[in-house]
Amino acid sequence: MKLGQEEMRSRFEGERAVRLATVDECGRAHVVPVIFVVDGDVFYSPTDKPKSGNPRPKRLRNLDRDQRVTVLADCYDEDWLKAWWVRLRGTARVIEEGPERTRALGLLDRKYESFDGPRYLQDGGPVVAVDIKDWLGWAYSERSAEAGRRRPWRDRSWLRSSRA
Repeated sequence: MKLGQEEMRSRFEGERAVRLATVDECGRAHVVPVIFVVDGDVFYSPTDKPKSGNPRPKRLRNLDRDQRVTVLADCYDEDWLKAWWVRLRGTARVIEEGPERTRALGLLDRKYESFDGPRYLQDGGPVVAVDIKDWLGWAYSERSAEAGRRRPWRDRSWLRSSRA
């Protein structure tokens, strides 16, 4: 079933990590897991500061050529009644410094206990900002709204014993 705007936002923003896809120099998808926040219609994700001798992260190099971005949040469950996904697409900007970067880092600091916003503000890399153009979401059923109650993986010890 197709998800409404509020439901998509709620599920997406409730995730701790999502997959960010950019387009590389050969036209292939380059997908990486990222931490993030959404503020209105803008998605923000921090990137590492390049270490000496290393190039900028590949997603930033990709954005120098092609600013199109897709981001995916999803929940797979063996009980397919709980499965869902939300995808957003938009145009990315790389924010090296300034008030928008500071605001994004503050939002990330509030969302992630282990994120050190003040230190990142001083020593961190740029922030990827995606101006969201469209959202699309799907859930197998209304029960998918229980995504926060993911069940533990089933016991599969029988697989190990049958391989001996």
